[in-house]
Amino acid sequence: MKKILNNFTIESATTISYFDDIVNFVLKNEKDILDFFKLEKLPQKFNIIIMNYDDFKDVQIKAYGKVIDYVRGITNGSTNTIMILTIEDQLKYTTHKNATLDDTLKMILHEVVHACNSVVSKFYYQTAWLQEGLATNLANQNYFLMDLSECDFELLKNDFINYGKNNYAFAYTIVNFILNNYDKEIVYKLITDTNYLKDNDNRLFEEAKQHMLNEKLSKR
Repeated sequence: MKKILNNFTIESATTISYFDDIVNFVLKNEKDILDFFKLEKLPQKFNIIIMNYDDFKDVQIKAYGKVIDYVRGITNGSTNTIMILTIEDQLKYTTHKNATLDDTLKMILHEVVHACNSVVSKFYYQTAWLQEGLATNLANQNYFLMDLSECDFELLKNDFINYGKNNYAFAYTIVNFILNNYDKEIVYKLITDTNYLKDNDNRLFEEAKQHMLNEKLSKR
C-alpha cells in the first residue's frame, strides 16, 4: 500500500484497513504544522512507513540501543523517515493496550511535527523536552497539565528518554504555557536558536511552574 503526496510518501508493507484514514489525516493537518514552522513545503519528502513489530523493534534498537515499551513512532531527520507501529502491534507489544485509530492518527501527527522541526533546527538531547512538548501540543494529544513542582527540570533536559514517569506530560505542560503566553516569534526563536533556548529555559520553566501553582491555588 502506497500513496505519494506533496510532502510525504505513505506506505505500508502489510494491508491495513485504516491506510486511507492516515493519508486523509496527514493531508488535512500538514499545512497547519508547516505554517507553524514557517515552511511552505518540506525541502525533501519524508517517508511515513507503517510497519510490524519485528521491523519496528529493529528500528528502536538502532535508535536507542534498546526496546522502549511505550514508543510506537520514531522520526529520523537524517533519513527523512517516519516509522509507525501498526495499531494491531501497538496493542500486542507496547504499553498502549487501549490504542485506537484516533490516538494513532494524533501520534502520526506528533511525528510529522518532529519531521518539520528537524528541517528548521538540529536535534540535541538537551532540547528534547521542547521538541516533545511541541509535538504533543501541536498534535492535540491533550496530556493532563501537571504540577511542575514535581518535575526535576535538569534531569528532564539532560535525559528526557530515561526520565521515567510523566516526562511527556511535564514537557507538554511547560510548552503549553510557552505557547499560550509568548508570541510566535519568540517561540520560533526558541526552536531555531539553541543558545537562546539554553539562556532562557530555566526561566521559562520557573514561570510555567509558578503559573501552574497559581492555577492550583485559584481552584481552592
